[in-house]
Amino acid sequence: MKTISMLLAVALLAIASCGDNNKLTDAGHADARADAACSNCPAVPALGVQLDRLGRPAINTALNHAFDPTAAAGTAKDAYNVDGSPGGWVAAYAPTFAAGLGIMDVLDTGLTCTDGTCVAESAPTASDGCGNQVLYNGNAAGGDTAMATSYATLASILADDQLYMDTTKTSCELPSHANYLAVEFNVVTSLPNLTCGGRAPTNDVIDTSYTALAIGVTGFKVGDGSYTPFFGDGVGPHADVSNSAFPFLGTPH
Repeated sequence: MKTISMLLAVALLAIASCGDNNKLTDAGHADARADAACSNCPAVPALGVQLDRLGRPAINTALNHAFDPTAAAGTAKDAYNVDGSPGGWVAAYAPTFAAGLGIMDVLDTGLTCTDGTCVAESAPTASDGCGNQVLYNGNAAGGDTAMATSYATLASILADDQLYMDTTKTSCELPSHANYLAVEFNVVTSLPNLTCGGRAPTNDVIDTSYTALAIGVTGFKVGDGSYTPFFGDGVGPHADVSNSAFPFLGTPH
């Protein structure tokens, strides 16, 4: 009985000392801390001016006055980055992007590409790299007669600087660049989409963008499901990023 009495006494002391952890903190107390109900939380800081937007990296760099004098190009790119009105993006930037797409489209002149593998042509012509860009003339693999509006479809999609995800998918990552632009490619080309889309820190988005803009769908390795792009900048993703471990991004470079 003595042992039982002691256990009961200890239990009563524990109940009395724990108290209710849902009670509001006394803001006037010297040891006051923010609580779940935020009775003494600081005010939400006011946001400053938007400085940048990178839904699709390299698009602003490669297509927005990329071949203009440095000062003019810099001003145009800065204006794009601070533009926080999505409803006006297509009208404001698609015409400029279309002009840039025409220049990017010619970069694969002299190459014949099939399933992500390109070989040099023995007798290339000056324009044989044109017209195979994704959505040239609205066609998934390009083609047809050149028109003033040939690059308009892709320009409009890229000007709408948003990342799209397929929430029906159970996987968001492959050991390749497949999830970046995967949803968009699936919609416009009917190529199979194996991931949820979006953009992961380890994606080499520059290679994916360059391949889509210069070569088109034949520049991606589709046969093995990897979607590995052929045309890139020769620089891989940073090694200090992670798709699963916080804080995901490494130190600034």
